[in-house]
Amino acid sequence: MTKNNEKKSVYEEITERIINSLEAGVIPWTRPWETARYGEQRNAVTDRSYRGVNIMLLNLVANMKGFVDTRWMTFRNAEKLGGHVKKGEKGTGIVFWQFLKAMEQKGSSAVDSEDAKQKMVPFVRMYTVFNVEQCENIELSPLKITVGPEGTKNLEAEKIISLPNLKYGGSRAYYSQSKDHIVLPVREAFENLDFYFSTAYHEILHWSGHPSRLNRKLGIRFGDQDYAFEELVAEIGAAFLGAGTGIPFEGMRHPEYLNFWLQILKKDNRAIFTAAAKAQAAADFVLDKVGLSVIENEQMPAAA
Repeated sequence: MTKNNEKKSVYEEITERIINSLEAGVIPWTRPWETARYGEQRNAVTDRSYRGVNIMLLNLVANMKGFVDTRWMTFRNAEKLGGHVKKGEKGTGIVFWQFLKAMEQKGSSAVDSEDAKQKMVPFVRMYTVFNVEQCENIELSPLKITVGPEGTKNLEAEKIISLPNLKYGGSRAYYSQSKDHIVLPVREAFENLDFYFSTAYHEILHWSGHPSRLNRKLGIRFGDQDYAFEELVAEIGAAFLGAGTGIPFEGMRHPEYLNFWLQILKKDNRAIFTAAAKAQAAADFVLDKVGLSVIENEQMPAAA
């Protein structure tokens, strides 16, 4: 734990935000339908989507303050666009990764010897962004609705659920790694199609972790740490899939794991970063398989 007179690390600060959100019953990877229909949280200048843990951080603020616009920018970006941040508005801290060069050496060789080689070391930093609704006099195009005509989102969802070997029957949804198939109740058993697709997305995220695909450690039984962590990855990744295809995730699909997730996050302040990264990789993998994704690096602030 960090002492009161010590500055919190980026990992501690962000993990604390996520823990506080979960304990308050607010799910940081989900968004209500009326905001989800405008697509993923994105950089207002580059139009690139934010990724991983940044999606959660921006969702939290958007949900709390009721922002519908999903575009964000730095203070200096607002000025360059001819406007400014409204007086009294508070920004949101999100992260970006820099890769710094470090030297590896063999034995006691000198740094500039032939035996020395460079490696890239990831380094996380924070910067502050503001939602477009926190700014004024900004010259931007109108916000676009990303979901097309009625039924379009279902066509995209159907492509995704056609990927695994899918079987229907029984009263619960699950993925069997040994048989490499997903079992779902019949569609008519779900209260609506959105709930059917979001449930299927969760199981498809588990399917993505098979050794022949992304090879994640899936865990063995309810309650063990690997199992609980994989459930966290699947929960977050399924919501990322939903954001990319217009399927709303308005609540937690598996609340029975909440206490396990809180234990994991409180024990390791880097766990949420790992879970979000694995969830993003899984969502990218699934979307890419059906031709719905253009994988891009998250834009660093143009004027940080």
